Amino acid sequence: MAIQISATQYFGSGAISFSAMRSTFRLNNPTGTISASELLRNTDTTNTDPILPDATENNDVATSTNWKTSQIRDSIKFYNVTQPSGDTNVNLNIDGLSWNSNLNKNIVKKMNIQGTCGSNTTGTAAALMDDTAHNLTIDVSGDIFGCGALSVTDDNNPDGLDGGDALDVITSGNNVKVNVQSTARIYAGGGGGEHGTEGADGQNGTCFNYIFQNVNSGCGFCGDCSSLGSGYTRIGGCNGAGGCNCAGWGWWYGCRQTNLTAAECRKQENTVVSGGTGGEWGENGANTNDSGDGGTSGKAIDRSTNVSVGGIINSNTIKGSY
Repeated sequence: MAIQISATQYFGSGAISFSAMRSTFRLNNPTGTISASELLRNTDTTNTDPILPDATENNDVATSTNWKTSQIRDSIKFYNVTQPSGDTNVNLNIDGLSWNSNLNKNIVKKMNIQGTCGSNTTGTAAALMDDTAHNLTIDVSGDIFGCGALSVTDDNNPDGLDGGDALDVITSGNNVKVNVQSTARIYAGGGGGEHGTEGADGQNGTCFNYIFQNVNSGCGFCGDCSSLGSGYTRIGGCNGAGGCNCAGWGWWYGCRQTNLTAAECRKQENTVVSGGTGGEWGENGANTNDSGDGGTSGKAIDRSTNVSVGGIINSNTIKGSY
């Protein structure tokens, strides 16, 4: 599904009355009289609830003098962008969507994330906002999943790799919020587990160690290497070592069977040192007894200090730091 834009334009045709403008724009006080000065376009980016906001669509409305009711035609009060339920995005670039140059203006805006956002690299958040914005709420009711760290390491470094962020909101703007709905899942990518130490050197020409043992043979039979346990095979022995079960009569003497030497057996043994467990959503990777460390998880929400987070926050909606 495509990203959806909602910005209702008012007074496209017909008469424009002051009472209608009051009901449309002064929502916090829709009764009583309203003056023309209140209906000037407000460009103050520190104002969190402008009556008639600054927006690209409202450029015709005067900001100080020469105001006319006709300037109100096709003006807007809010601007909303929605990623709908069922939609999937990789590395959603929030500020790159169709805001019609309204992000850095004071019109009240909302980014609704109802679908799924993911990332295929730990270096980029699943959803990212890194431009100046004012009066913006990022409302999350869907899923934002950061990328988990790969289980590989850099060269011979035993440290696990770091996980990726779910949502980055980096802005110098005013009144920017993240609102977490009860159905949201904002999960940071887990860190990679620390890798185990290298195994011991094998014998020359091999990448493993051998265990050698013998099994006694006897008259007419060769020792059974499998009696030593799983993995043992015969590599030699069981050579003739004289007759057995012998008998004679008169001038004749003979043996029915042959004594055999011990069976020479061998087992290949591989030595494995386990690595640390990879981190769950929003958790660091585990350590081992090696000298390295597990990878650090990403952040559920990496944000500027002026960005607030509210709503329903628990272990189901957010995994990782915010």
